[in-house]
Amino acid sequence: MVIARPNPFKFGDPVEGEYYYPRPELTQSVRQFLENRIHVTLIGPRRFGKTSFILDLFHSLEEKGTTCFFVDIFNVTSHRDFLQQILRALRAKKKWNQRLKEWFASIPRLKPKISWETDENGEMNLSLTPEFSAEKDSKEMIQDSIAALGSLDKRVIVAIDEFQTIAELEDQGWLEATLRTQMQQLKNVSFLFSGSRKSIIQDMLNNPSRPFYRSCQPVEFPPLDDEFSEWIVQRFKLSEVECELEAVEDLRSLVQDTPNYVQMTCYHLVAQGVQRVDRRTIREALRTIVKQNSYAYQTLLNSLTPLQQRVLRLAAVESEGIFSKELISRYELSSGPAVASAVKSLKQKQVLDEGTAKGKVLFDDPLFAIWLKTEFGPLEKP
Repeated sequence: MVIARPNPFKFGDPVEGEYYYPRPELTQSVRQFLENRIHVTLIGPRRFGKTSFILDLFHSLEEKGTTCFFVDIFNVTSHRDFLQQILRALRAKKKWNQRLKEWFASIPRLKPKISWETDENGEMNLSLTPEFSAEKDSKEMIQDSIAALGSLDKRVIVAIDEFQTIAELEDQGWLEATLRTQMQQLKNVSFLFSGSRKSIIQDMLNNPSRPFYRSCQPVEFPPLDDEFSEWIVQRFKLSEVECELEAVEDLRSLVQDTPNYVQMTCYHLVAQGVQRVDRRTIREALRTIVKQNSYAYQTLLNSLTPLQQRVLRLAAVESEGIFSKELISRYELSSGPAVASAVKSLKQKQVLDEGTAKGKVLFDDPLFAIWLKTEFGPLEKP
């Protein structure tokens, strides 16, 4: 009887344990900042592994007795949403019932507006009551909840993922200012922020008129190192699959060094029963993956103007030199300034990455670039 081996790759959700590629130097650096109560802001593209890094860091910190909370605010559009995410982070501490009960009891203003229930398995549930509706309530509860986090343990670290979202709330900077005040007052709490919108975060940290001005140590989340390719090759060997190192390098280039997409492609290759991985099998797997997402990519493309669509097609196929007169003419674009305007708009829509400049074009989703190239391909010279 043949026993199926578990797939040595994972993708989609943040990866942990053996599926996580460790970054010891970055871990040591960030850990030292936090342990010395220097707040940190990690800045890097989406799907680049920031969340997986934070969870791995938190695992090691909690083994040493530090209490860690992870608050994801990617889809937050209001103060109520933000408060809900704080409660979700508290609910994730399933073994903390007694400590959380004491925390809940220590804040009298929470009781009328936040309910506490314990299910049949003894797990606690914190949620907003139906009567909770006023914006004033949300602000009061945010202030009380963040302030009270410091009372949960001697050493606390709070991570807020997609940090730049708070700057996009229409509250005249209230939440920014509130967080900054708590950062100053909570002497046993360090904050670890992470975000993908570099321009917004840099303005938050470097603009003297913003509450977060020079309040954090910015850390650029580094790209994968050369040893990552060898790590992938070794992971393939766990499933008795031979993989060429050059094929992994090619894959990393095609997906702009995005760890999630590297693992996704490798997962599919193992699942398909491929015995040897080379450049050809890598590219075939990527074509299959992007075809599965065709509807979403076509919908995105249809939402853009004809000019933006042509610029994207140009960017996907040519990647560099998109402002040359020859390419502008070939792709039926009116002028260099028109291309520049479209690129700026596409960056604001987060279709193109903020790292895009005149020298090179980067897609926020590199698989979208592969789909465009597969669907349309290069135009022949007239």
